[in-house]
Amino acid sequence: MVLPRPYAVQLLLVAAILLCLPLFVLSSLGDKSIPFQNYLRKCLIANCSSQDKLMHFEEVQPHYMQLLGWNCKEECKYHSMWNTVHHFIKHKLEVPQFYGKWPFIRILGIQEPASVIFSVLNGLANIYMIWRMRQRIPKKAPMCNIWQGYAMIASVAWVFSTIFHARDVGWTEYLDYFAAFALTITGLWTACIRIFAYQRDSMNVKIAVPITLVLLCIYVRHVYYLAKIHFDYGYNMKVNVIVGICMSLLWVSWSLYRIKRQPYLWKTIATVIIGNLLVLLELMDFPPLLWTFDAHSLWHAGTSPMPLLFFSFCIDDSLYLLQYSEGFKKGV
Repeated sequence: MVLPRPYAVQLLLVAAILLCLPLFVLSSLGDKSIPFQNYLRKCLIANCSSQDKLMHFEEVQPHYMQLLGWNCKEECKYHSMWNTVHHFIKHKLEVPQFYGKWPFIRILGIQEPASVIFSVLNGLANIYMIWRMRQRIPKKAPMCNIWQGYAMIASVAWVFSTIFHARDVGWTEYLDYFAAFALTITGLWTACIRIFAYQRDSMNVKIAVPITLVLLCIYVRHVYYLAKIHFDYGYNMKVNVIVGICMSLLWVSWSLYRIKRQPYLWKTIATVIIGNLLVLLELMDFPPLLWTFDAHSLWHAGTSPMPLLFFSFCIDDSLYLLQYSEGFKKGV
């Protein structure tokens, strides 16, 4: 089957962009600075240099801090970070990042409290829309299972985001980054399936399978690179942005092409516009306001109501496809 010309051009554009994913490296200076190293060395000697000192530290430390992995060395890093921040402010210097992150005031051992709260809100919004879709969309409706599966992946991704922002350690970071990219690549997959693979009343397997395999290979390649070759924050961000741009181009161009027949497609256009405006926050990367609200947490805050809008489109679209499918079978 030959794809219509506009769709063929879109698919080729997506493939070309994804094959040219660039690499970029970020680094931080705070933990490498001389003041930080001096504070850290003094703290480690004073509190973590002998078994007796470690036992005393464990006796006085609250249990919830132990559960969150705040051992003696991590405590020294945290307090040395703030001593260094005060040093930089006192000397009227710009406050740098530490270990790739801005300084945050922790609450009850939670490392980034604002991002944790907003991640929970995002997860709850997706869970609510899963319930709404199950209430509104008949099981026989086209794309029903795909949209619900997408919302489930989103919910899991936000659970891992919550865990990661509560405590940034190696395994929580891996879970968050891999789940986030799974959500991004699944978003592109759902766009491709809906736009290219659904023909009249059913999915065209000959189109759906190659799309699925290509995007699965991209996901596996990305995870392998981060896990086995180099955990590169800049590379990860650029890949996610590029995949997001591909998804945005597909949704907007397709929605504009069909909006006269399907007026509800304004929801996809609005979702893309709002989402891309919010991404600008993620790219700004400024020091946290009140040492709590950084660009990343504000981005999470902005995205929390977006599932309500996007999955509202999914409900409308599945019902439209169901009506079209039933009309097609009846020969209407």
